[in-house]
Amino acid sequence: MDLIAAAVSAEAGEAYSRLLGVVVLLGFSFGAMVFFVVSLVKASRQRTRGWMISAAISGLAMLGCLTWAVSLVAETLAGAAKEENLAQLPSELSSPDGRVSIKIPGSWTAMPELHPAAIIAAGDKSQEQYAMVLSTDRASFPTSVSDYEVFVAEGLKKALEDSKASEPRTIEVGGYKAIRRSVSGMRGGHRMAYEQVVIETRSTYYQLLMWTVFSHRSVAERDFRDIIASFAAEAGPPLPE
Repeated sequence: MDLIAAAVSAEAGEAYSRLLGVVVLLGFSFGAMVFFVVSLVKASRQRTRGWMISAAISGLAMLGCLTWAVSLVAETLAGAAKEENLAQLPSELSSPDGRVSIKIPGSWTAMPELHPAAIIAAGDKSQEQYAMVLSTDRASFPTSVSDYEVFVAEGLKKALEDSKASEPRTIEVGGYKAIRRSVSGMRGGHRMAYEQVVIETRSTYYQLLMWTVFSHRSVAERDFRDIIASFAAEAGPPLPE
């Protein structure tokens, strides 16, 4: 048991100990039940005080073990529910320089392999949901955020087959002007749904790109909305005159 406890988390070790306790208590309860039945039969036939006392003690022992076992099962289920709730809490991911951050769902993990240029990348493979943040120095693209948004949207559309895009919407993200657009298209034999948000800070354009398979887009919408709302970035130095 010590080896198992060392190989798993403290919570899992406690759950294992409780379940082992339940098994032991059920074993004692079964033994007490057998002795209770025997004592009850003997007491009814022989009507001796000893068998009556044995029946009473074994009956109480059986009930006590069952009550204890039920309590341990309830504690184990409550602990499992607590761990599941904690796993669903969002976690924060920051860029290497600490200037940009987003909060991702509890089931997501960092996935830097999504794109070599991404300053933040994360996803949930089981749900086929992903997000990443790309940055562009405004000095290298000295036009409006609207022009930059069209530029990256066209690039995304060209990377897809049979692509379709919604009209851009101006929104506010993290206190900055931003433009959001939905794009869909075929990639790798699957129709994908993308949510693209371009955010303009004082020195940088950030592209927050999120995607999933097209059939999952309604399920992913809440997570994507929360990620957008969590975006935070430093304004950076002003552009040179």
